[in-house]
Amino acid sequence: VAPIVPGRNQILDAIGATDRTKTGDDPVREVVPLLGVGAAAGFLAGLFGVGGGAVVVPLLALATDLDHKTALGTSLCAMVPTGVAGVLAHRRLGHVKLAAAAPLGLGTCVGAFAGGRLASGLD
Repeated sequence: VAPIVPGRNQILDAIGATDRTKTGDDPVREVVPLLGVGAAAGFLAGLFGVGGGAVVVPLLALATDLDHKTALGTSLCAMVPTGVAGVLAHRRLGHVKLAAAAPLGLGTCVGAFAGGRLASGLD
């Protein structure tokens, strides 16, 4: 999925799409694609437990003018409320095992930090 981000312009050219990312001073044209990306990712996350960066990063690259690294960071930041909403919904249903989630979360944080450091050195 990540190769989609650097190839954004080639994909837009191949499908005959115009570059709609240069929105100027029109806040509506800036927000609408972000709402669509967020809705798609949220739907997939709620339905399958996936979505996150696998959906958001490439869509951000196609629908906005964000570069790859900024799309990654923005995606991670946007996943915080999504994660909280998902946890609250599944906890209410009794589908969360905190004893397993705590060490999993710790490992995920360590891995995310290491991956972020590695990604910052890539072009």
